[in-house]
Amino acid sequence: MKNRNEMSATILANVEVFDYLKEKVGERKTRMEAYCDLLDKALAGFVSPFLRKQDYELQSCQCHVTISDLAAEWHWHRATVRSFLDTLESLGQLERIRLTKSVIITMSLQAAHSSKDNDVQNQTDLAMQLREALSDWITGKASAEDTGKACGQLVRRALADIGLQDIYPPDDMHVNLSMSARHDEKGLVDIRMTALENIALAAMQRVLRKSRFDDCLDILDFFRLDLGGDWAGFIETSKELVELILNPESTVDMDEEEYPLKSLRKPFLSLVARAQEAAN
Repeated sequence: MKNRNEMSATILANVEVFDYLKEKVGERKTRMEAYCDLLDKALAGFVSPFLRKQDYELQSCQCHVTISDLAAEWHWHRATVRSFLDTLESLGQLERIRLTKSVIITMSLQAAHSSKDNDVQNQTDLAMQLREALSDWITGKASAEDTGKACGQLVRRALADIGLQDIYPPDDMHVNLSMSARHDEKGLVDIRMTALENIALAAMQRVLRKSRFDDCLDILDFFRLDLGGDWAGFIETSKELVELILNPESTVDMDEEEYPLKSLRKPFLSLVARAQEAAN
C-alpha cells in the first residue's frame, strides 16, 4: 500500500555496501553490478584503452569510456547501456559529456570527510555565528552582557555537538595547546579559542568604529606632499603605522619633523574606520 505521506530521501552509503549487495548471475551483469562498475571506474579515473591517447584530463569522480566497451564488459546490448545511463542520469546519479565516439561519465559521489575536516567546518560555522552575534555589539545596539550570553550559548552548543561540556577544570588556565593531543581536549580548546579570537576582533572593530568621523585629510596631504603619490611607499608606511598603533613601544617611528608617523595615527585610524564601514 502506497503511503500518501511518503517523502523522498537521500541515502548515504560507502562503496563497500554496494559490493556486499552485488549478486553474480552468470556472465551478464545485473543493474546493481553495472552501477558498481561505474562507481569503481569513476573512483579510479578509468580511461578505456581505446581512448588513452586522447588528450582529455579527467576531474574527480570521472571516467572516460565507450558504449561499446561497456556493452562488451557487461554483456549487454549497446541500446540497453544507453537506456541504463539515461535512467541513472534522470535519477541524478551521474552526468555525461557526450563526445564523438565516447562519453565522459561523472558519478554523483560525496567524498568522506575526515574528523579533521569536520572540526574545521564546525569551527568555521561557529565563527560565522559568533560574528553575527557580535555585530550588534560592535555597532552599540546590544550590551556586552546580552552579547556575552549569546556567545556562551553558541560555545556550549558547539561543544555539545561534539559530545563535550563547557567545564573548567582547576588547571584550565594553563592549557598547553601542543600537549592537547586527545581529540576531546583539542576540540574544547579549539572551540574556546575560536570564540575568544572573534570576540577580540569584534572589540577592535568596535573601538575602531569610533574613529570614522575623525578628519583623515592629513593622510591625503602626507601621501601627496611627503610621498609624492608613491603607492608602494604608502603601503610600507601603512604597515609601520599599524605596528606603531598596536605596539606603542615600536621603534619604527623616526624624528617627528622628518617622518611624523605619530601625528598620522589618528587620521590613519579614521581612514581604516571609513573603509571598514564601507565594507560592512
